Amino acid sequence: MSSSGIFRILLIALTVTVGSYAIVSAVAEVTALGRTTFPADAAEIGARWTGDAPSLLGTRSPFGSELERNHAFIGALQTIESGQQRSTILRSIAHTDALSRVRRTLSTSPYNPELWLALALLQVQRDPHDPVVAEALKMAYFVAPNDARLMPMRIDIATRFDALALPDVKDLVGNDVRLILIRRPGSRSTLVSAYRRASKLGKGFLEDAVESIDPSFLATLRS
Repeated sequence: MSSSGIFRILLIALTVTVGSYAIVSAVAEVTALGRTTFPADAAEIGARWTGDAPSLLGTRSPFGSELERNHAFIGALQTIESGQQRSTILRSIAHTDALSRVRRTLSTSPYNPELWLALALLQVQRDPHDPVVAEALKMAYFVAPNDARLMPMRIDIATRFDALALPDVKDLVGNDVRLILIRRPGSRSTLVSAYRRASKLGKGFLEDAVESIDPSFLATLRS
């Protein structure tokens, strides 16, 4: 076979490969779930993900794209929501699967702050005192320190569990509280919600932080 014939065969093969990739990618994006994030009120987590996961959540995206990250995230939220609605065995299996998928996705997409928060929440269900909870929370801050969408969930996780025992986490959460009080007054209700769910340590932290920035809001916080 002449060199020109070999070249044509290689060119056709390349065209077919590229075309197949484009078709599969297009189908995956069309059938993907909508872009998902945490609710504005951390107390509402899971309300939008009750019931059985869509069939796509049981599959793995062939390209490790945003589709895969979104599916891993939604699968984690569904597992968190349904954790109290299943038997111990089923809950353990679902939790292990969701945790493994989030970890696997983070290994290739470590810059997704929502997945780090999902990891923290999944780990909380297994052991709220595990150092992984605080480490995952810190990663969520380092990856997206100024993402206002994540402030309610970051504050909620930190004030409910042991993360505030770490000085660097305490500083990071304090900055979120400061930004809400000074620059995002419309989001102050998230502080009230976090306070109601917080541990004794978390309540004391929120009271001190609010009193140092806007003492007039302290009564509302405690209401």
